[in-house]
Amino acid sequence: MNDSAKQVTSNIPDNVPPLGTLSYNLPDQARILKEITITYQNADGSIETRKIDLDKAIDWHKSLLITQGGKSSAIPTNAKSVSSAQLKFIQMASTKKELRVTSAAPLMRHFALSNPNRIVLDFKHIKPFDKEEKALSAAPYTNAALTHHGTFARATIMLDGRYDYTLKQSGNTIVLKCK
Repeated sequence: MNDSAKQVTSNIPDNVPPLGTLSYNLPDQARILKEITITYQNADGSIETRKIDLDKAIDWHKSLLITQGGKSSAIPTNAKSVSSAQLKFIQMASTKKELRVTSAAPLMRHFALSNPNRIVLDFKHIKPFDKEEKALSAAPYTNAALTHHGTFARATIMLDGRYDYTLKQSGNTIVLKCK
């Protein structure tokens, strides 16, 4: 797997711009906002629709704003965007949705699991050691653990939600990117 690119793909294009803020002006006869319907694409490519019943009085002079982030965001506003950790023979550093993993031990395999959501990296490593765990605290990576399993060591990287990921390896560096 050295100097190769292994990729887990999805039906979601990589070039979709982030939402940011969207403004919508209601017509001058609007008085009550009855409902809002949101249609979104999941990580697996499937499409879902959710309806939010409101039945609230509105002022048509004021724009409706749809925004991602801010004080009501699911990710705390104090969440860090950069974090690093040293686990035995593995160094990890995350920036935004990218995690760089550096190790002289060869990567044997990688895969994702859910409930809880995590990415697993298995490295060839025979020498036994005690389990080690460190907080990453940089969304979407919450923490990492390293455990010994006889002929290999397993790095388990916990995620704050469900993500598809890509893995690219060059020499001793592995780059994981959640999307």
